[in-house]
Formats: sequence, C-alpha cells, structure tokens
Amino acid sequence: MSYPYPDTPDDATIDDLEHPGHARKTEPTPLPKIQLAVIYAIKLTLPIALSQSIPYYNVLIEKLAASEGAVTGYYSGLANGAFSVSRLVATFLWGYVSDSRGRIPVIVLGTTGTALFTLLFGLSQTFSAVLINRLLAGLFYGITGAIHSVVGELSDETNQSIAFPLYDIISALGYVVGPMIGGTLAEPAKKWPNLFINPVWTSYPYLLPCLVSATISIGATLLAIFVLEETLPSKRGRKPKQLLEPEEDPLIVPLSDATIIDVVPNVADLQPLSVRELLSIPVLRAVFMASGALGFAGACFNDTFVLMAYTPLHQGGLAFSPAQIGRALAVMGAVSIPLKLCMPMLLRRFGTLAVFDFSMLAWVATFASMPLASLVAQHATTSTLARAVDETSRETSVGEWTMVGFVLFLSRLGCLAFSIIMILTRDHTPGSASLGTANGLAELAQSLAMAVGPTIASSLFAFSASKHILGGHLWVVFMLLEVAFGSWTARRIRKYRND
Repeated sequence: MSYPYPDTPDDATIDDLEHPGHARKTEPTPLPKIQLAVIYAIKLTLPIALSQSIPYYNVLIEKLAASEGAVTGYYSGLANGAFSVSRLVATFLWGYVSDSRGRIPVIVLGTTGTALFTLLFGLSQTFSAVLINRLLAGLFYGITGAIHSVVGELSDETNQSIAFPLYDIISALGYVVGPMIGGTLAEPAKKWPNLFINPVWTSYPYLLPCLVSATISIGATLLAIFVLEETLPSKRGRKPKQLLEPEEDPLIVPLSDATIIDVVPNVADLQPLSVRELLSIPVLRAVFMASGALGFAGACFNDTFVLMAYTPLHQGGLAFSPAQIGRALAVMGAVSIPLKLCMPMLLRRFGTLAVFDFSMLAWVATFASMPLASLVAQHATTSTLARAVDETSRETSVGEWTMVGFVLFLSRLGCLAFSIIMILTRDHTPGSASLGTANGLAELAQSLAMAVGPTIASSLFAFSASKHILGGHLWVVFMLLEVAFGSWTARRIRKYRND
C-alpha cells in the first residue's frame, strides 16, 4: 500500500529540490522565531548533559573499574552500551507517547530526568553506580524524537532547510559547551584549593560539572512548562497541565496562534499511521536504515576518538590529558557551527540527497585518517625526545593538533547527515500525526546502532591496542566496512525516492 505525503511537496517539487537550477521561486514561510528559540534552548541542554562527562569519563572509569590503558575501553564500552540500550528502549515509546499525549509532557519528563541523573552521576563512587546511572539516564535522553517533531511541526518544506540546520547547530554548540564545562570544572579542589575547601569536592571530584549541567537542564524544564506551545495537531492550544488531563471532547481541536505552520490540520494530520503502515513505505524504510548506519558511525567515532586520545602512544593512542581531550572536543563542536551555517546554501545548491551522500562518504575519510593522527603523535614524540614516564605531561606539537583537527573536521562533515535524516523523515512521513512515531522509528534505528556500536568498537579498540594488531588499528578496518554500508543505504534512499 502506498501513502500520499500531505506535508511534503509533490513529485515535481521534490525534483526541484534535487535540481535547484529548475526550481520554482517560492517564498519561504516565516518561521515562529520565539517558539523555535525555545525548542532550540531545550535541545541545547541534552548534549551539554551528555558531553560534559567526556573529558574525565575514562579517568573516572579507570579509577572505579581498577583498569588501565586500553583495557579501560571494555568498561567504558559497557557503560556507554547501557546508556544506548536504555535510550533504544525509550526512544520509540517517547515518540509514540508524544503522538498521543503531546510533545510538551514528554519534553518536561525528559529534561527533568536528565537533570536528576546528571546530578547523580557526579555522586557515583562505584562502577556499578555509573553503570546503573547510564542505564537510567538513557531512558530520559530518548526524548529527542519528540523534540525533532516540534521542529518539524514549526516548519514546512519552504523553510525546513533553515530550521533543521539551525537545530543541528544548537546541538553542536552543546558539544562545545559540555566538554568545556567538564574539562574546566572537574576536580575543582585540585585546581582551586583555596576556593573549594569543603571536603565534598574532594570526595566527589566530578560533582561540580554535573551540578552545573543539571541546573541547565532544570532551566529547560521551566521553558517547556511556561513558554513552549504544543505543536501536536490534535493538542494545539492546550497548556501543559491540560495535556495531562483526559479530553472531554477529542473531536473539538482548538486553534493555536497563527505562528505555527498548518494551523488547521487536515485528516492525515489527525489520524496517525501504525508502525506497520509506516514501515510499508519503501523510502521510509531506507531512511531508517540510513539513520541506523549513521548513528553507528557517529557513536563509534565519539567513543573511539576519546579512547584513542586517552590511550598511550605505544598502544596506538595520543596520550592526551583530560584537559586536552576537553579542548579537542570543544574544537570539534566549534568546527560544526560554521559548517552547519553553510547547510541551507548547500541544500539549495546541491539538494538533500547529494549532500547526504557526501556526508556519508566523509565518514570513510574520517576513520581512514585516525591512525595517521596516532602516527604523527608518535613521530613528534620520538623526534623531540619528549617521551616521559607520564606521556600526558608532554608537550603536544603543532603537527599533532593539526592532524587531530583534520580528523575532527572530517567527522563534522559526516555529522551534517544527522540534520538531513530529520528532513528526509519529515518529507516522507504521511501527516503530522505520525511524525512523532516516524521520528521515533528513525531514532530507534539510531539508538539500536548506538547500543551495539560503542561496545563493539570499544572492545575491538581495546583488543587491537592490547595485542598491537595493525599497530593497534584493527578496529579501523571494521569501521571502514560499516561506513561503506552507510554509503550504500544513502543510495537506496535515492532509488526509492525516484521510483
């Protein structure tokens, strides 16, 4: 069975998007700036909460799990896998609930839970506590599908090439701010002993960055309660408190203010399709497959880059200190911002699928370049006779930072595809009422890949490094095969879209 796409352009318009030289002149619909700013601010808190722990994460895991060097990869992969598994379970459920109860209740619960478990992470003093914390935190991070849906419902096909890249820029900004918070505020009693004299800061050296991040998440909760307007077509115009109450007459749908796109919903907007019906659409199946492949590549890069940065030079790593890891991740996030500012222009010039194909291919170059960064670091250390008992105390050369910056730049080119997945999901979902479920399925595919990806990649990394197979880079071969599969899924989307 095939379904129309009432929220998307017809075939001619889709063709126009892929061939912008022949596109009709269409004035973009004005975006609701205040509501977009609110949902962007809410989105910002999630990557901050997630990434603030990255600079000190492996140091904490090494201490709590009594491991060292590359062996830490097994434990960090286990904890990251727990987060991804719980996110996997929750993502689709949150999307389904947001299609029935509304976007705001889901967002409020998610940001509140994120604040709670971010704070508790800073109080964890055993590996078991970290493992349980990551498992529970993933449940609340799964609200991203509902947030995607809000952006999709605040935009249409004339302005989504602006709304979604800006949304992704906010996510990138979160990955700049988060590592800066973690790298700067971790172990405050050591850095500022005269200011943090209370024993609590010595007992809980990572509490301060977690406390700051949790406070930011609480701010997002307040924005969702008091400022954000409901965008689900059947719930528009209702306040968060009303969304938690039973409907007296579900056939009467109040109008929202005129800033929200499609104020009067059509039949397709009010009647969501089942999961089976959505999966029966070939192009959506291809989008979900691509989403999974992309999530696998992105999660594995985030995990293996930090592991490589932390691992000693002789095991194929970079021997970075936590502060250096924090700076590298902040640079990675900063690089994303100008790239994503260019996305509207790139999408208009080349079309969504062309940019998506290029981004997936960028992952091939990313993983192929990572061993070169380690080789440059080893050469720089040997040539300057800078090797010390504590490799993290050595001076890092300009050549090392240049190569690391190049790898991070390539990875950010690959991450442009995350914005396009959201656009493709919105474009091919029949009706806004199914958008939460469709986004949930796309997120589900990503979460499934993220659940198994870091565990597999971390284990392969640890095995490669400890056995020194291919110079500690056997894991790279596996990742190159995976991203090649991702490029194939991108071509499948084009095939079904053109059918």
